[in-house]
Amino acid sequence: MKKVELLAPAGSMEALIAAVQNGADAVYLGGAHFGARASAVNFNHEQMREAISYAHLYGVKVYVTVNTLIRDEELDACLDYIGTLYEAGADALIIQDLGLMNCVRHRYPDFELHASTQMHIHNRAGLKMLKKWGIKRGVLARETPLELIKELSDEGIDLEVFVYGAYCVSYSGQCLMSSSIGHRSGNRGECAQSCRLPYKLIRETNGSQSVVETQGKYLLSPKDLNTLSIVDELIEVGIDSFKIEGRMKRPEYVGLVTAMYREAIDAYYAKKVVHVDDAKLEAMQKLFNRGFTLGHLKHKLGNELMSTIRPNHVGIEIGQIVAVNKDKISVKLHHELNQGDGIRILCENEDVGYVVNYLYKDRLLVNHADAGDIVELKRMGGERIKAPVLKTSDVRQLNELGKQNQDGRRKVKLHGKIILREHEPVILQVWDDQYKTEILSDQLVERAVKTPLDEERIKTQLMKTGNTPFSFIDISVELEKGMTFPISALNEMRRQALSSHAQKRQAICLRIPNPQPMPRIQNEAEALSLIVSCMNEEQVNNAYACGIEKVTVSERELYNRLKVTYPDLIFSYPRIMKHHYDIPGIIQEVGGLNHESIMAGSGLNCFNAQSAAFLFASGVRTVQLSLECSLAQCAALIEAYRRYHEGGNFAALIYGAYENMLMEACPVNMALSDGQKQSCRLCKGNDRYYLQDQKGQHYPLRGDEDCIMHLYHSEKRDWRPQLKECQQAGINTLLVNFTFEKADEVKRILNEIRRDLQ
Repeated sequence: MKKVELLAPAGSMEALIAAVQNGADAVYLGGAHFGARASAVNFNHEQMREAISYAHLYGVKVYVTVNTLIRDEELDACLDYIGTLYEAGADALIIQDLGLMNCVRHRYPDFELHASTQMHIHNRAGLKMLKKWGIKRGVLARETPLELIKELSDEGIDLEVFVYGAYCVSYSGQCLMSSSIGHRSGNRGECAQSCRLPYKLIRETNGSQSVVETQGKYLLSPKDLNTLSIVDELIEVGIDSFKIEGRMKRPEYVGLVTAMYREAIDAYYAKKVVHVDDAKLEAMQKLFNRGFTLGHLKHKLGNELMSTIRPNHVGIEIGQIVAVNKDKISVKLHHELNQGDGIRILCENEDVGYVVNYLYKDRLLVNHADAGDIVELKRMGGERIKAPVLKTSDVRQLNELGKQNQDGRRKVKLHGKIILREHEPVILQVWDDQYKTEILSDQLVERAVKTPLDEERIKTQLMKTGNTPFSFIDISVELEKGMTFPISALNEMRRQALSSHAQKRQAICLRIPNPQPMPRIQNEAEALSLIVSCMNEEQVNNAYACGIEKVTVSERELYNRLKVTYPDLIFSYPRIMKHHYDIPGIIQEVGGLNHESIMAGSGLNCFNAQSAAFLFASGVRTVQLSLECSLAQCAALIEAYRRYHEGGNFAALIYGAYENMLMEACPVNMALSDGQKQSCRLCKGNDRYYLQDQKGQHYPLRGDEDCIMHLYHSEKRDWRPQLKECQQAGINTLLVNFTFEKADEVKRILNEIRRDLQ
């Protein structure tokens, strides 16, 4: 049986060592550029080579993240960087950008590629496309439930699934929140975590707005995923790789979580049971948690998914304040507390957190206190009696984990054989499941005058592998009777054999690229057109009444009903595609590329000319440019495309609201029914709902027919004053997106656009 791979994060060399020493089968890490964790330590060129060499010594694979959208002016540098990874022996690339993926496929055809979760793979159609493109593995969206994973496991492509760590509330690769609010793109590795900020839920009824009472104010902040208790189920549905999140986490976190999943995985294959007891849970909680959840794997929603009270690490509760005076607080402990521990005190306005440098018991300065003790701590202000005290870091735990993570714990298992024959050199052979090494001695074996060597003495010496990465499973000895050989020479042979064997395991396998030519695209540009997207029947009626020839809707029931009246009505497939493609339409995810399509929408994240060329080569007639492209960037992209290719129909949104997030989690449902009632249609009545941020900006919410929640940006894009510049840039398909506009507004906007285009 093929064992599931345990894939651990490595945001630094220390974290990589922790992952390897605690049992990871593979690690994923980023270089100095083009990775989705731009603020991680990451690895420069020399560090990358060192990391790959170290991991390969232990038989651990290295996957490098190049999982961001790439600008045209960055592409050559990115491909050069990928060339260095190819030469350094990286085992695979994790990629988001379709254009970059296609370039790598042609330049380095034998470089293994994994489709990042940022590529938005969430259905069978998407996996079929990856397989068609020669992609080895798809990292499934975190929203994929267990039963769907089981269905997809027969597709003939490796499935990688997140099993532990931080959750994104939005489908990855489809979140523009950080970009639209703070100009820090999650698709470019710069996510500002807007989901961890406080929001209010606003209800609008007949034009009157009110605040909906919610349990907490962090309405977009999920708990952390923890599947340790269901490892057996995860293996049995056919997952190929368990992915631990955490390239921004400290080495102690990486080491502990990797070790716990290693133990659970090995226990499963040994037909043993590993219980996640309170001690294990507490150990994980102390390192980092926002509360744990089984997430979308088990269809968790509401309070079982979201951490609305606080968006950050909550550790474990260790006590309660029993007294407050001028400069100190008294805390009754129900867990131990040590000098050097980190604590957080939950206050009404703003929490207080610090490292315990001064710990008093019975008015004496101490370095340790036990459960049941009453201790005094420094007062920071804001503390109150009965306030909970949390431990957010445990100095003793960190010290113990630091020792556990040290190099040398993990051993590569070897077999050995030694042959000693009179008047011949000693032959020492060592081998594992990949490599074999043979060493000959400089000295010859001689007949013993006094005490001859015996097999046990020889084995004892050779077994002394010390702090090397190796240990012997067995050593066979062929020894002619009565022979002798210096023990010091045996020891030197062992050292030489292990050193040579280590070099073989670390050696970079020479790969010679066989680049394939990139095809030139010929796609005749069409005349200027206007496509209007509508949300309801009233908008559709008014769009056609204004003379619009291309009108789209994205609700299947609405499309089926209006198609009788408007035969030319276009269907826009959802970005979360849970059904089958059956008619030509606008597609929003890679699964749609296997079907006839009218346009590739913004969900496909066309951010450079190579992505556009790839989409056109896949049969798409029109390509919508990324919503993260400015007008100037759109112009540069089209110019770059037309330097190498002919024609091309390019679309851009010129007016309307666009989606910042697509979520399975629903703030409306959580507030009104705690996520317990799916298909509740609470957002489908006369009331409208918004999220309001700290600056008072309103972000409209809309649930679709599949209960996916769409969170729109607070401001509509309006490029209408730049219509001439759009045409000059080469944009020949202008998109208008109506969401909540009334009939008179629809007519006014469309008539103004048509007038300006004349």
